[in-house]
Amino acid sequence: MDKIKTKDIKKTQSKVGRPKAEVDVEILKNLASIGCPTYEIASVMNVSARTLKRNYAEIIDQYKEKGKASLRKKMFDKAVKKDNTMMQIFLSKNYLGMSDKVQQTNVTEPLPLIIDAKAEDVDQKR
Repeated sequence: MDKIKTKDIKKTQSKVGRPKAEVDVEILKNLASIGCPTYEIASVMNVSARTLKRNYAEIIDQYKEKGKASLRKKMFDKAVKKDNTMMQIFLSKNYLGMSDKVQQTNVTEPLPLIIDAKAEDVDQKR
């Protein structure tokens, strides 16, 4: 019997299913870095969100974090270098846990009952 070598046989693979989705990775990176959610990126890229999550989750997560860091740097620069008081207040509340002081007073004694009418006045009105 003739021995059949596997190198000589070319397997014919039939392509089954949908064709691979074409995704422009640079556009994907830019959209992720400005904080777009996956469903918005999917809509722009004309693919499903599931496809992006399965094939590009690492890239999306990485560039979303880069976008957050960039925003944080811009906020800090605006607060410190440009001496923006509103940004300083925002950052101190969110990053340092500071808050506006709210004063509350608890009244434990009842309010005084003040009756100015005399008994004679009440009888006359009847």
